[in-house]
Amino acid sequence: MPAPGQSRFRVDWVLVQELAVGPAPRAERHLERLVAEGVRAVLSLCSEAEAPPPPGLAARFECRRLVLPDHRVERLPELAELEQALAALAELRATGPVYAHCVAAMERSPLVCLAWLVRRQGLTPQRALDYLMQVHPGTNPLPGQLALLAWL
Repeated sequence: MPAPGQSRFRVDWVLVQELAVGPAPRAERHLERLVAEGVRAVLSLCSEAEAPPPPGLAARFECRRLVLPDHRVERLPELAELEQALAALAELRATGPVYAHCVAAMERSPLVCLAWLVRRQGLTPQRALDYLMQVHPGTNPLPGQLALLAWL
């Protein structure tokens, strides 16, 4: 069992060998797990202050960081920010499988994965949410975040 305040580092594949989601990698063993899973790129959706990356992250993976707001900020992500995240994800996909994360993989990274499923796989927002909740049980975006998906 993980120590209090620490969650087990989990990698959930949204689309096998294309897009995975999970919490912020914080230790060398997390990077080793990502390598073992075949991940080639990392999309960080939280600030370094929220989840300091482990040494070696940028040396081992193609990395992009785009900080999106979560429930602790008094605003929702804007459609333009979600579009930027999708563009960054598309760029990273050119290098191979991508691991998208925020701090706990509950709001921001699942939201970007949902947007990817809607935009790239043609799912309705509700079908994308139902699917993502099956493959990544921690999915819990806010209603206002989910509403953005209707505009994609």
